[in-house]
Amino acid sequence: MSADKDDRYPNLRRVVTGHDKNGRAGVMIDGPCVYHGAGTDSWRVQDIWEAAQVPVPIDATEPDPTAGPVNFNLPTHGIRVRVTDIPPTKPGFQPYRHRTNHMDFLHVLEGEICMQFDDEEGEITLRKGDTLVQRATNHAWINRSDKHCRLFILMVAGRITPELEKLVGPMPEWDPDHKRE
Repeated sequence: MSADKDDRYPNLRRVVTGHDKNGRAGVMIDGPCVYHGAGTDSWRVQDIWEAAQVPVPIDATEPDPTAGPVNFNLPTHGIRVRVTDIPPTKPGFQPYRHRTNHMDFLHVLEGEICMQFDDEEGEITLRKGDTLVQRATNHAWINRSDKHCRLFILMVAGRITPELEKLVGPMPEWDPDHKRE
């Protein structure tokens, strides 16, 4: 199977608008998203767009900010939009529990996913059509079903308040490679 094509989890078409040299509106990008992990049985990520700050500076045209390797570093002042495919969790898998200093807006497009909180006791199951607003909580993802789950995710930079930091402690440094386990 080609690394670019995976019929089970289709690549998404992305259309991005912009302006020509005369200021006329039009299409800047029309094509498939960059698809990280296509053709594998692990998590797959299709980045749609990202910006390093909010308000987002909008120029007539710009290079594709999602080109290149998948970026798991989280926006500290901006946003990231992606679609993620999560396969069924394999037996014995230890979920990566983490907390991030931003808000995530997740919408389940297909399948279902469980979000565990501080421990294995507390969790919520999200199904197709459900939307979650995740607000800097300690969490881990587990797909207990026998089908993949496809999520639309918007990550927005945030900052926990001093009051919340007193309750839960300082925000840990983001560790996308799971080095602190």
